[in-house]
Amino acid sequence: MSAQPRSRRFTVRRSEERLSLAGLARLPILLAAVAGLAAIAVCVGTAVSRVGYPYALEWLEGNSLVEVQRLLTGQPLYSPPTVDYVPDAYPPLYFAASAALAGVLGVSYLPLRLISLAASLGCFFLLARLVQRETGDLTAGVAAAGLYAATYFAAGTWFDFARVDSLFLFFSLAGLYAARWMRRPGGAVAAGLLLAAAFLTKQSALAEAGAITVALLSGPRRRLGRVLAATFAGVVGLTTLLWGIISHGWYVYYVFELLAQHPLEHAAFAGYWTRYLLPALGAALGAVLLAIRRIPLVIGLGCLALAVEGYAGLTHTGGAVNNMLPVYAAVALLAGIGMGGSTASSRGAVAGTLVLVQIAVLAVSAFAVGRMIPGAADRRVGDRLRAWLGGFDGPVAVFSDPGLNVVAGLPPVAHRAAAHDVLRGTNRAAREQLERSIVRAVAERRFAAIVVEQPADLTGFPPDLTRYYRRCPQRLLADVPDMVFRPVDGAPLRPATLLLPLGRGSCEEISRRLG
Repeated sequence: MSAQPRSRRFTVRRSEERLSLAGLARLPILLAAVAGLAAIAVCVGTAVSRVGYPYALEWLEGNSLVEVQRLLTGQPLYSPPTVDYVPDAYPPLYFAASAALAGVLGVSYLPLRLISLAASLGCFFLLARLVQRETGDLTAGVAAAGLYAATYFAAGTWFDFARVDSLFLFFSLAGLYAARWMRRPGGAVAAGLLLAAAFLTKQSALAEAGAITVALLSGPRRRLGRVLAATFAGVVGLTTLLWGIISHGWYVYYVFELLAQHPLEHAAFAGYWTRYLLPALGAALGAVLLAIRRIPLVIGLGCLALAVEGYAGLTHTGGAVNNMLPVYAAVALLAGIGMGGSTASSRGAVAGTLVLVQIAVLAVSAFAVGRMIPGAADRRVGDRLRAWLGGFDGPVAVFSDPGLNVVAGLPPVAHRAAAHDVLRGTNRAAREQLERSIVRAVAERRFAAIVVEQPADLTGFPPDLTRYYRRCPQRLLADVPDMVFRPVDGAPLRPATLLLPLGRGSCEEISRRLG
């Protein structure tokens, strides 16, 4: 009579032990998810606190603002390069979406950053959903989204900048999700449209579309793969034809030709690993290794393409940390698959521990909330410069930040970086077009002043500039420590030199007006 109760007690005890071990195995994943939610909160809180900042957070944001203004005023987005305007070498979708919102909210950085912030929130959701659907584990999905959010500061806080990158990544992840789970031709069309939207935001999405197509054509969903590929090719081909005709070929030049004309940055080949990837996500790569046998071909090749896109962008001369966003998202997704599972496992526990450690390391080494939110002093500098620019009796050239012209209500000029892209390209006709425009503007003394932040601002200017403009001896803000117009990413902008047309204006009076 006593043997059966003892057996039952033994069975219950063994069950309790298994539950206890399962709970211990799940604990690292749960903690990683909690840490990830905290990282998401910090990321979103930082972005929200600066979304309405009226000046550039990153030195190239200014050209995005110029492009949105052009769309709203009916000017062409892609046109011959001139001293007044050179577009960024990107397709139009981000600028069109921002212009649509700016039509409601007004021309400022706010609508552009709102688009990027919404896209980043969409990326968090898609990463969590991809992992959850792949593994049946929402907790691992939240941890994966949090791991990507934890790279916010390591990535220079590019998630919410007025740039194309976050919207491009959102469409890339959405296209990957649709391609992974499509079952009917309608789903394949949707996946093709999403990947085409990614391409129309940033042309490097071509690699992901190609990789996903190869994966599908290699498996049982060949027919759907052909539908996806046809949809993508149709949209990209048609938009290229239309924009090419409308822009008289300049769309093709900027989007397809210009960046390919630049040399590679050889130091970035190793820097991709040693400066950007391993310091930011070295531990999380261990979780990726644990997931290798569980990664479907579509997800694996799609993530590999995202990593290649980032590598290609970073090794291009002028490439910056923004190119690591798709790489960080791919690592987070694969690490989430390594953690996830419907049942507890030692593999998931180890992967969860690695992700938890990675989030903690990033929190300690990279989080810098205060430095990434412009303060009252930064706003005062911007207000002072805006008022000063508005006091001239004609257009002012600020080639380091044409967005400041827009904010001040002045006609913008070509951004130094975009102009430099054309001048160092191999298309002789484009270079000569831009150089002729600069020479003509100088000879006509078109600008009431040229504000120089560094010598590179005058790249492409004629050697006889002093025949038409004189350099003021005063050094504007260069010697005033607290008068720095400081974006949170990139070098501080400190207007140093003022050029005035001969016979017009007083250096002393204009410098005194600035203070």
